[in-house]
Amino acid sequence: MFAVVSAVAETNGTDPLELPPLGDAIDTDALNELFTGRSESTVAEVTFQYADYDVTVRGNGEVHVRSAQQA
Repeated sequence: MFAVVSAVAETNGTDPLELPPLGDAIDTDALNELFTGRSESTVAEVTFQYADYDVTVRGNGEVHVRSAQQA
């Protein structure tokens, strides 16, 4: 999911290509399948760690990123 990599890169102030592969942190096919075709009213949410950040992807497509050290 480019949205996840892009959000982490923006938060980190780095180029997305400098981040590790997202597939090292989560099964990207499963993540895409979970959120593809869901409506904005869906409450689905997944949180995982990627590149020293806690990433939350919500059913409406929102991606929230915060430092794992703040948790």
